[in-house]
Amino acid sequence: MNSLTWRNFPFIFIALPVFVVALLFPGTITGLGAAAILALYTFLSPKNGILLLLLYFPTRPFLIEINPSLKIAGDLIILAAFANVAWVAIRNKDFKSLFQFQIFEWAFFGFLAVGVISAFITGVDLGSIIFQIRAFVITYLVYFVVKRLDITKEDILKFLWTTFVMAIVLSLHGLVEKMSLRSYLMPEKWVGRSLSYNNRVRIYGLIDNPNVLSVYLSLAVMLTIYLKQLVASKTKLILTIGIILMLGVITLTYSRGTWIGFVIALAVYLAVSKNWRRAGNIFVAAVLSIILINIPVTQATNYFKNAGFGENIPRNLSPDDPGGNQPSDEERRMRETFEMSTVELSKTTGRLFIVTKGFEIFKDHPVIGTGFATFGDSAAKGNGSPIYADYGIEHNIYSDNQYIQIIAQTGTAGVVLFAVFLLGMLFFLWKKRKDTSLATAVLAVLIGVYVVGVLYNIWEDKTFTTYFFMMLAAITHGIQYKRWGKNESPSSH
Repeated sequence: MNSLTWRNFPFIFIALPVFVVALLFPGTITGLGAAAILALYTFLSPKNGILLLLLYFPTRPFLIEINPSLKIAGDLIILAAFANVAWVAIRNKDFKSLFQFQIFEWAFFGFLAVGVISAFITGVDLGSIIFQIRAFVITYLVYFVVKRLDITKEDILKFLWTTFVMAIVLSLHGLVEKMSLRSYLMPEKWVGRSLSYNNRVRIYGLIDNPNVLSVYLSLAVMLTIYLKQLVASKTKLILTIGIILMLGVITLTYSRGTWIGFVIALAVYLAVSKNWRRAGNIFVAAVLSIILINIPVTQATNYFKNAGFGENIPRNLSPDDPGGNQPSDEERRMRETFEMSTVELSKTTGRLFIVTKGFEIFKDHPVIGTGFATFGDSAAKGNGSPIYADYGIEHNIYSDNQYIQIIAQTGTAGVVLFAVFLLGMLFFLWKKRKDTSLATAVLAVLIGVYVVGVLYNIWEDKTFTTYFFMMLAAITHGIQYKRWGKNESPSSH
């Protein structure tokens, strides 16, 4: 096979009509029917089915805003792929293959056990515990499945090209969102949403979260840089233009934590790969993204805003809007990074408050913590926590810090096990770095994510973990795609 064609992407032609029908006719029947169709397709064709997740998770908030029943689609796709792998192993009497785990996987299982046991001791209800286990486990199953599939070079290219195309779609949509002042191509509820003056400047995208969008596009940039090594010269220009577009949108998310993580990941990638020419190319692309994307789009947005565009659209008022003659939203967003008032506010209601409370909980429960669904995770946010009243926490909050969440919820035992999980993956990727250049990219991403975890609950983000575990599984699988020979196509078997 000399090159990929549209015929190599059947999952797109399955997903698009299914999602379109579910969105045009929103309802429980169409939503569940769509999820069932995609799950059945995944069971019959697990490799293509898993690639459906690259279409689903980056757009999931938009999809379920229109049709809430689509919320289950991702879980069903993953479980269907898992069922296929289990069925094949049972049919071939290869039970042993289902129980072959890396050290970091055993540490992950141990971490989950600590969180569950301590939650039961604290008195968390079973539903909340299951809810949080699902948050951690569902995308780990992607790793479990993919490393047991017959991954080929063609599959890797399909993964990379799907990522690139989806990133371009989300980037272009983000620019429309920005310049239309959140008026076009968005659900009605999103258009009328109340946003603080510090957040209304940010691009939320179809992923409905500027931080998650920034993480996603950062991954897409890294993968596109890798993809450029595998394509013909005439295609590299298209990928370079795409990188400039993605970098421009990343700057417009104003996701400072992701910026830091991305820069660190990029620095690690360049240091390990020792490709300094590529470093220069990336720097030029970053500068061009500011000149060609950030500045023109910001200026166009201000022009439309001053012209009164969108004023007739009913919106909820933000309680912290200062009104009057104020600096631009962009200036306020950047300036608040360095203002002491922001830090003081954080001490009473924000990240510093949460960190302080987390260590207070840890001091009272230093061995195994208070358990899942008790502090700052998805389950506690959605269902409340039995310990909040004891610690003066008045609202159901995200910790926005993966580490303090783990410290409070799982104590010393959980911290040690989670550290083995994180460092185990690091050592594994370090050993694989000479076998495949993808391992170098994923190694860099992991180190960047170590930093991002200080500011976000990154290991509960389905978009990031789906991508990360897919890439890690491909490396674990052992496919050799460090370099292709001059006479061999990247997509040939």
